[in-house]
Amino acid sequence: MRSLMRWFKRRVGRASGQSMVEFLVILPILLIMISGLVEFGFLLNYYLDLIDGARDGARFGANVDPLLRDDERQDCINTTYFYRLIPCVVTQSLAPQIVLSATDDIVISSFAVASGVVTARFPDADGWSLTGFHVSEFTTAEINAMLDPAAPNTGMVLVEVFYDYNMVMALPWITAFVPNPVVLHAYTIMPNTHVEPTPTPSSP
Repeated sequence: MRSLMRWFKRRVGRASGQSMVEFLVILPILLIMISGLVEFGFLLNYYLDLIDGARDGARFGANVDPLLRDDERQDCINTTYFYRLIPCVVTQSLAPQIVLSATDDIVISSFAVASGVVTARFPDADGWSLTGFHVSEFTTAEINAMLDPAAPNTGMVLVEVFYDYNMVMALPWITAFVPNPVVLHAYTIMPNTHVEPTPTPSSP
């Protein structure tokens, strides 16, 4: 009986030592995976905020005329200029979680659509850029591909937000495979009747 107990203790001791070695071998891999998940969680949280900001800007822009001239009032309270109001709404929506830097950008485009085809894009094919660091990620052809030819004539506003996400932890085993900063791009499209094409009056 005593010999059996001694054999059992040696067996258990050997098994626990083996488990410890296996755990130490796999521990670095677990730490890398967990830290990657945490960093991705931070990134996803920022991206969701950017989506909300783009949505708020496009929703506001749906009720403003993009074709009005610049009133040259620089503040967000008194201006009525389409391309100044939307960045104000977006930045206010993102604060305080996200503060856009000089290399981040808000790009705005407006479209007149007839018979499922873009007939005009304002102000130009690249969109209006707040800082000049980005152009629209959507070409007019790509917008056309999204449209339904059977849909009635309409106007649309596209708001895109570009944000350089600097990693919170910036661990070397993550930055070795993922660039830092990561450029996040969020966008929203909303209808805008102000740029809806008007039918050509028929001749008498």
